[in-house]
Amino acid sequence: MTGGQVPQSRIHDPARDLPLAGWWRRFGSGVADTVIAWVLTIVVVILADPGFLPRLGAQYMAYVNQASSSWLAGAKFPTPPVGLTTQLSTLIMVLGGVTAVYCIVFLGTWGATLGHRLCGIKVIKAPLPLGLLAQLPDKPFAEEKPGWLRAMSKGLSWALVSAGGGVFVLVQIVNILLPLWHRRKQSVTDLFANTLTVRDQKGTPPPAAGA
Repeated sequence: MTGGQVPQSRIHDPARDLPLAGWWRRFGSGVADTVIAWVLTIVVVILADPGFLPRLGAQYMAYVNQASSSWLAGAKFPTPPVGLTTQLSTLIMVLGGVTAVYCIVFLGTWGATLGHRLCGIKVIKAPLPLGLLAQLPDKPFAEEKPGWLRAMSKGLSWALVSAGGGVFVLVQIVNILLPLWHRRKQSVTDLFANTLTVRDQKGTPPPAAGA
């Protein structure tokens, strides 16, 4: 064995020892954060342009009525008017920006969004990927908040996936389902930002001695 090699017997993935968040906790936090992001988006839109949502609602209902009439008459289904698609695109862009800022601020500051906290989970820096380098016994892995760089990476990728529209539908599905079979229960955004999602065990009593 050369001096720089790590014995195979000492190679170990610290992620295996962590309380990785289960899929339902992650899914629940994602639903909660999506609702929060939409509420914040509506607030931002109302503050920026109080008439935006009424105009959008009126144009949408007019299009629905037109589409219904065309369907009942057996006519060709009408394409959405330019004004409606423009306003919907604007709303989605605002949603993406709000989602990114929301995630970055909460992950960078507390390591968890409101949805994470509601479901008892948090985001941490991932240990070195399995197979690259071992965490040696004299350098034990310690949980750390993701930090601002990882928070930005995760927040921006999260916003892109969640508000990317039809282009990212497949990525959205993979992002939701990947933790079901991934060895570290990581999503696409976790892999992109090099983070792990774990259960927040703060306040959990330690095991009894000898247990």
